[in-house]
Amino acid sequence: MANASFFSDICTVRCKGMCCDPWWGIISYNAVKNGGLSNLDEFKAELVKGIKAREKRIVEGYVTKEARSRSLFVSPEKYNVTIREIKINGNSIALSIMAMFAFRCLFLSGDKACMIHPAVIGGDDIRPPHCGYMGSLHVRPGEKGYCRIIHAAESGIEAEVNRAVQMEKGSSDAHFRGGVKTAEEAAGNLIEWIKAYCAKNALELFSLQSEQKQPGRNAPCHCGSGAKFKKCHGR
Repeated sequence: MANASFFSDICTVRCKGMCCDPWWGIISYNAVKNGGLSNLDEFKAELVKGIKAREKRIVEGYVTKEARSRSLFVSPEKYNVTIREIKINGNSIALSIMAMFAFRCLFLSGDKACMIHPAVIGGDDIRPPHCGYMGSLHVRPGEKGYCRIIHAAESGIEAEVNRAVQMEKGSSDAHFRGGVKTAEEAAGNLIEWIKAYCAKNALELFSLQSEQKQPGRNAPCHCGSGAKFKKCHGR
C-alpha cells in the first residue's frame, strides 16, 4: 500500500481540493403538501423555510474546533434542490427532497490548499470532524468520508485514478450548473416540479387549486398543458 504522502499528493496535485471547491453539503428530508394544489404560495414559503433551515444547520455545524470557533462557510454559492420521489395519498402530496448546497470554504487558499490542515498549521487538528474523515481508506462507498479518487489511487492503476477524477469533476460541475442562486428560486423549481408531476399523474388535485383561484379564460391552464384555460379545464 502507498504511504500517506502519496495520498496527500493525490489530493493536492491530482484532485486539487476538488471536494472543497465547491464543498457540497447534502441533506435529504421529507415534506408534505396537504390540500392538493391549493395555497401553493404558502407551501412555497414553507419550502423556502425548510431549505434555509438546513443551510443554517450546515453553516452552524461546520466550525473549527477552537476556543473561539470560526465558520468554514458563509452562504451557498448555489442551491441544487431536487425531488427524489413523490407519493400521492388522497389530497396529500408527500415529497422526498434532496437539498445540495455548494459552499466555498473560507480556509481554502488560492492554490487549493487547506489553510487549517494540521500538516500546515501543526498541533491539534482544528478542522470539523467531517473534514478529517474525507479520504479515509477504511470506509466503503456510501459511508461517511468515502472518496472515489483516493480509493482509485489505492489500486495503483493510473487509468482508474484519471477516471475517478473526471467522474467527480463532471458530477460536481453538472450539479453546480443545474443549481440556482437563491432558496426562493430552488423552492419555485420544486413547485413547478410538483405541478408537472400532478399534471401527468394526479389531475384531480388541480381542482382544489382552481376552486381557490381560477385563472382567467384566456390565461394558461393551471394543469400545465400550455393551452388556454377556456380550451382545457375551463370548458
